[in-house]
Amino acid sequence: MGLADFPDSLAEEIQEVSSSDFTVEITETDIVPSVDDPEITHPNLVTNVQKCKLIDTCVLYIDIRRSTDLSFSHRRNTLTKLYSSFVRAMARCGGYFDGKVRGIVGDRLMVIFDKKDCFANAVNTAILMNSVSQYLLDKNFSHDEIKCGVGIDYGKMLA
Repeated sequence: MGLADFPDSLAEEIQEVSSSDFTVEITETDIVPSVDDPEITHPNLVTNVQKCKLIDTCVLYIDIRRSTDLSFSHRRNTLTKLYSSFVRAMARCGGYFDGKVRGIVGDRLMVIFDKKDCFANAVNTAILMNSVSQYLLDKNFSHDEIKCGVGIDYGKMLA
């Protein structure tokens, strides 16, 4: 397919998925779905069905503040070590209070919690992540530069 035909192809798919003939099956859950859950699917253009789950939960995000600025002031090897250390440490922190890491983009992690005790688990995870970034990560990288932003939100989430 040539580039000239590509927008028309996308328009057809969008119209098909958004049509009234397309069905979305939503299953409510209290547990964060696994990444290979068969009850979560991409839009199937053959059967016109997409499956997803709905959960009341806390979602935690963490990222390194001014990470773009850091990329201008450090060598590539240092940045690679910093980001790798950060992501590995924060992912481990995310799991410590039963969170499930469901998104890593650059220096940002998204952690989702089962409904039961999600408030306490999210807050405890945020405290742990802040402590690890402040007292462990920051001590291994010069200039006292590792500052993180943490956000927690609660509500219904489609997965």
